Amino acid sequence: MFRKWQLKRFRKIINTLVRHGLGQIVIELGIDDFSRRLPLPRRQKEIKEMEKLSKAVRIRKVLEELGPTFIKFGQLLSTRSDIVPAEYLHELKKLQENVPPFPFADVKETIEGELGHELGALFSYFDPTPLAAASIGQVHKAFLVSGEKVAVKVQRPGIRKVIEEDLSILEEIAVLSEKYSELGRMYNAKGIVEEFKHMINMELNYHHEGKNAERIGKNFHEDETVIIPTIYWDYSTQKVLTMQYVDGIKLKDRESLEEGGYNTRIIIEHLAHIYIKQIFMDGSYHGDPHPGNVGVTPEGQIYFLDFGIAGHLNEEQKVLFNKMLLGLLSRNTEQVIHGITSLGIVTEFTDKRLLHYDLERLQERYYDLPLKDLNLGVMLHELMEVAFKHRIRLPPDFTMLAKTFLTLEGLASDLEPDFSIAELVEPMGKELIRQQLSMKRLSSQLYKFSTRYIRLAEILPDRLVTLLDKGAEGNIKVKVEISDEEHILNQLSHMVNRVSFSIVLASIILAFALVLQYTEVTLFRRFPLSEIGLVLAGVMGFWWLWAIFRSGRL
Repeated sequence: MFRKWQLKRFRKIINTLVRHGLGQIVIELGIDDFSRRLPLPRRQKEIKEMEKLSKAVRIRKVLEELGPTFIKFGQLLSTRSDIVPAEYLHELKKLQENVPPFPFADVKETIEGELGHELGALFSYFDPTPLAAASIGQVHKAFLVSGEKVAVKVQRPGIRKVIEEDLSILEEIAVLSEKYSELGRMYNAKGIVEEFKHMINMELNYHHEGKNAERIGKNFHEDETVIIPTIYWDYSTQKVLTMQYVDGIKLKDRESLEEGGYNTRIIIEHLAHIYIKQIFMDGSYHGDPHPGNVGVTPEGQIYFLDFGIAGHLNEEQKVLFNKMLLGLLSRNTEQVIHGITSLGIVTEFTDKRLLHYDLERLQERYYDLPLKDLNLGVMLHELMEVAFKHRIRLPPDFTMLAKTFLTLEGLASDLEPDFSIAELVEPMGKELIRQQLSMKRLSSQLYKFSTRYIRLAEILPDRLVTLLDKGAEGNIKVKVEISDEEHILNQLSHMVNRVSFSIVLASIILAFALVLQYTEVTLFRRFPLSEIGLVLAGVMGFWWLWAIFRSGRL
């Protein structure tokens, strides 16, 4: 259970839930007995005021009050329409990190401690006022002693310890949720927390962010219209990230774009083509294209910032996602079902007939709409809602893609309301399918396939001879394992007990019947042992038949 150092934080979590009228969650998690040993709030007036708000609003307020770890966890859940109901998604998307910058003295201490030199020996100029501040770190403008203009990202002091403590509590809560809650088991609460832990640990390690930028940058090294900032590894660690500073206007600053005479239509079309290439061709993409992370230079080049969240798709995932997306656009229900069941985990609760029906209903809503009016991000999230209804657990890769499309289309609609990414995706998707079926591609796959099985062809004859020799000597042992063995044995035992009981009961009835036939003992002469025994046996027999009838297993 909880360790001593976790109790203070855990107490605050329980207090915050109860104050916001969410004590039922404490009960559902199975920690109500434990919580009774903690001093809970007694401000009933405040609790009653909170209960006037919707449950979704109260949950958002709880997460904001609990700080950065829980805010980021809520932001992750806001992308999971496959496991979170729509009314909660709407509120979770409002979660914001309102944190003040930390002092420059802490910035200086962190940089010098991480890089092993005084700040003046590393930078000829370092702006003490941050360009931006967030819960995990903040960014400063600086110049290296060699003259390059850079942006330096510095991690907030002590944030790793805070997040690690909160993560340990979330893991304990997930265990309780799966133990006491059917929903927790159904939607793999431990898996969701594990996904969040992986994501936030990536954000805490600036080395991973630098590698993400470098990986995506290599895919655009010949494209002069795209700028992925260069990482200065000699000035970077897990807590400090130094990268190329890019001058330009962020896409969130629409007024400056209009004043500068930029053609927003061209910018958005270019950005959409960049993302289609990243997702469908490269398999590595920037996962957070909100307007503050994307900008345009005076020369019209698109640049990206903040690579803490990046997606990676293997070849199989690219093909499956592409086919599923084309299935949505072409109203091919079977293709969508194949994609979603191949990408996700189908549980025993899934009824494929009803799944087919709901997907057809989803696609009927878009049947008469031209491509330019389709919103891919919304369609993907509605698809995730269908998955939620049918208990299909989708992988984080898919949910990140859906979030990326939704964010990208939101950015596009802000600048160009009539722009449609779907119009660009469909021809690109068909081209990718053609590439998958090209002779060059097929021959490449055939070569990989053949090389994979050459080793099998080499060892198979020897293994087969060995197997036959052991068979001839009688030395082959076959081990059979039955899944859910304990349940099956219990059922068999129960069945055998029923049969045995029936045989014994029939024997008793028969024995008493024979006793009555060959003796003169009657109800009026002596104690009616035989009659009573026969009546009791008959009652038991009828009771047994009634129990079998009620079980529905005749």
